[in-house]
Amino acid sequence: MRLAGVFSTLALAAGGITVTTLPRPAFPGPAAAPGGPHRLTIVSSKQVGVSLGEPKTIDDTPPFRGLPPTMAFDTANRLFIVYGKDGSTGRYLLAYDRKGHDLYGFDLKNYAWPPRIKPGDRDLVYEQPAWAQEAGGVLYVETAHSTYASSSYGQNGYVTAIDLKTRRAKWRSPALVANGGTFLVSGRYLVTGYGFTAEPDYLYLLDRTTGKVVDRLLLPNAPETITFKGSLIRVRTYDHLVVVRLQGG
Repeated sequence: MRLAGVFSTLALAAGGITVTTLPRPAFPGPAAAPGGPHRLTIVSSKQVGVSLGEPKTIDDTPPFRGLPPTMAFDTANRLFIVYGKDGSTGRYLLAYDRKGHDLYGFDLKNYAWPPRIKPGDRDLVYEQPAWAQEAGGVLYVETAHSTYASSSYGQNGYVTAIDLKTRRAKWRSPALVANGGTFLVSGRYLVTGYGFTAEPDYLYLLDRTTGKVVDRLLLPNAPETITFKGSLIRVRTYDHLVVVRLQGG
């Protein structure tokens, strides 16, 4: 996806944007399988061609604090740009409105390194911003590394909710709930996805107030993007298109 228009004319004064460095967070482990009634159900699932991903280029975007832009998340109301040394060590998450005016930024350096790292795997476990969305005065940020969860002893794939008024984290989800290319904000819930090669692949439903796992749904393989399809949810996995119904969302 080529980011054009306002995205190639971001405010050149980004160096003056207010950036908040968040303190070191907790790294909770994975949640137990949720009980209670299921709210996620599969409407259809069909095998399709293998996804090759969607390349993103960030043209004419100035560096921030000497670091190049490495990723961009284009959402309905915000454009988020991640800056870091390279595409696997993003650190700064900057938010812009639809006219390209800078709004706020967060330094997530303290979120990057899990507390335990498998010997020899340190180069693989830097947990950088992988998607972000703003809704109702709260910024939801997914941080994850893109290798086996065993490399960080299962402490990977989180969502953190940040209060934009106080610039403090409200909650952090359990581990292993989010490493896909997107997630959704839907009423009372976040719809996220996690999976990796030989690991279980699930769609997750998180409570927006607490971050707790409300439900999960087994997928054919790892989810890559999660989008709305009318009143339903469309999940693109490695080689499937899955349509899901959310009840009570």
